[in-house]
Amino acid sequence: MRDLRLDLFRGLSLWWIFIDHIPELYFNNLTPRNFGFSDAAEILVFLSGLASGKVYGGVAKHAGLRIALLRVLRRAVEIYTAQIVTVMALLAEVALFAIRQPALLDHANLAIFFANPFETISQAAMLRYSPVNLDPLLLMVILHFALVLILPAMILWPTQTLIASALLYSASHWLDWSISAYPKGLIYFNPVNWQLLYVIGVWWGISPSEKQPRILKSPVLAGVAVVYLLLSFFITLGWRFHSLEAYVPRMIADSIYPIEKGDLDVLRLIHFLALALLCWRLLPRGLSPLTARFLRPLVQCGEYSLAIYCISVLLSFAAHAILSTGWNNLALQTMLSAAGLAILAAVAGFIARVDQAGRAHPRTL
Repeated sequence: MRDLRLDLFRGLSLWWIFIDHIPELYFNNLTPRNFGFSDAAEILVFLSGLASGKVYGGVAKHAGLRIALLRVLRRAVEIYTAQIVTVMALLAEVALFAIRQPALLDHANLAIFFANPFETISQAAMLRYSPVNLDPLLLMVILHFALVLILPAMILWPTQTLIASALLYSASHWLDWSISAYPKGLIYFNPVNWQLLYVIGVWWGISPSEKQPRILKSPVLAGVAVVYLLLSFFITLGWRFHSLEAYVPRMIADSIYPIEKGDLDVLRLIHFLALALLCWRLLPRGLSPLTARFLRPLVQCGEYSLAIYCISVLLSFAAHAILSTGWNNLALQTMLSAAGLAILAAVAGFIARVDQAGRAHPRTL
């Protein structure tokens, strides 16, 4: 039976990411990045790892590790294919809008395609190049291919694998490890750092509930998490309301900044884990409101997260291109946001119906 909490929060994260990817929107002020150190990206990566642990861990238990690894590899290829197809679809979309707005090519990091198309295509195939807003999907491709190695280790040595992941994260921060991108710079979501959040998710999903550390149920730990979230909220508010910055001691400010997203700063990691802990404690699996009809669009978006993310990238860029023409007001922003979310929900609903029909009438050939 599916855990609807995973699908619900994945759907929410996809909606928030869609809104955040349109820089002109006023509604950007209402997404999680404005209320703490972490944002929707952490939700998506962690839940992907958690779902992978549950699904492939269960397959390995009942059908064997070889079958589980074959399914992992198939999913990794699916995500890789989605990345390449979305790059090409975004190129076509941007080229269409760039006829009247040439600056959009630079905004989308696609001008290099026209300057050196064959080299850019090969670099995209080698996962060293990504246009605007496709960095999270590039990260997920790398992490799912890495799962071929992570899954056996997690099944055989779960605690040691988690510790090794944490050590790799620490070493990467200490030694400033990164992966170069094409044509210059670094891959934005550094896989060497973000792997820790993904591995924590795999560990959580693959571990039986009775083997999870008892300290996670401690009220003291929950209290610490609440205090940390409140402090993060106050500091984040200071980024928008500068009068509040004066109440943050200079020594603390000097020690925490910059809070890097691309390298998954430890403050972002702890902030998300505190949120995840409280959600786990406050939202039990069988919560009846999760099956409410009005939540179905969110749940379905989370269930078919790969397709929905790819479509959201195309929709968010189209909305940005329209707002960049100068017709930028609250009414148009609201209309484009609502239309984009409605399209995502409609596509998820359509895929769900096709999926259900396929299960009811399996292929004969």
